[in-house]
Amino acid sequence: MGHSIRRITVVAALLGLAACAGPRPQPLAVLQYQHVANAHEIRFTNPIPLSAALYRVGHLSPVDAHGFWAIFVLCNVDVTEHARRGFHYNVNNFRVSYEGREYGGLPPYTLRYQGQAELNTRGDATPLLDAIAAEIQEGPPEQIFQSGFYPDLNYRFAVFVPKTPANYAGEQLTLTYKGQPAILVGNGKAPSDLPAVGGTAAGMAAACVPPQP
Repeated sequence: MGHSIRRITVVAALLGLAACAGPRPQPLAVLQYQHVANAHEIRFTNPIPLSAALYRVGHLSPVDAHGFWAIFVLCNVDVTEHARRGFHYNVNNFRVSYEGREYGGLPPYTLRYQGQAELNTRGDATPLLDAIAAEIQEGPPEQIFQSGFYPDLNYRFAVFVPKTPANYAGEQLTLTYKGQPAILVGNGKAPSDLPAVGGTAAGMAAACVPPQP
């Protein structure tokens, strides 16, 4: 009972804040997340063939030495009653927002293969995204959430940030969602900074921790 009351109070407050922001589409869901890590290299368990390289690529890193993958875990989803068709979760719709700039997707010529001269091209986007997801992602790439509360999801995914924003100091990054109106709320915990993930690299957090008081 206490959990239900807290949930209703939090959701009502968040929706109230959204209403005060102006005549925007009414949010269909509240998504709570944790920014668990920033990783500077992706290692592949199984090296992958790519059109821009004459060899199977075993790892990749941002062209800019200060780029990284911001890794998130989706803790829970609360879909409002007026979402008649549900909320369409798609892992490719997440973006990172920082000081007015938005990051997401996989821009060409922003990744270096195995420290060599070869860079990613548009034609390599799909196999690269699939290979990165195989190393990092937990949970389905897409899902329809009907009205209701979905706790303890622990869906993990990454958003690529080609270059560290000028004033970023390692704090939790703001996550946004494209496609359907939603409110996204981080739990306030700062991410770990990892030199590499995937393959033989160190592991990543796989579950959310309670939000900061």
